[in-house]
Amino acid sequence: MTQLVATQSVEDSGQSLLGNFEQERAKRLAENLQAALETARTVTQEKGITSRESAVAWDIVEELQAAACHRREQKQVTAFERYCEENPSAVEALMYDL
Repeated sequence: MTQLVATQSVEDSGQSLLGNFEQERAKRLAENLQAALETARTVTQEKGITSRESAVAWDIVEELQAAACHRREQKQVTAFERYCEENPSAVEALMYDL
């Protein structure tokens, strides 16, 4: 019983660390996207809309937007789903047709 509680506590702290890490990554991505937008606007004003530098700057913005969109579309796996994947023979993971 004590081992189960200790294991659960370690898993919970691991989940919160993973959640914090994912939140930090999302925050950094948003900051990078904002900085890239500002840079692209500045380069476009200075070099012109048809310049090679402007095209590259807007390509970077597009890639960062795609990365942000992809992150939002990813399904977040719950601890229970992960447990069922790791322990397919566990009673909780068994599926029955009725």
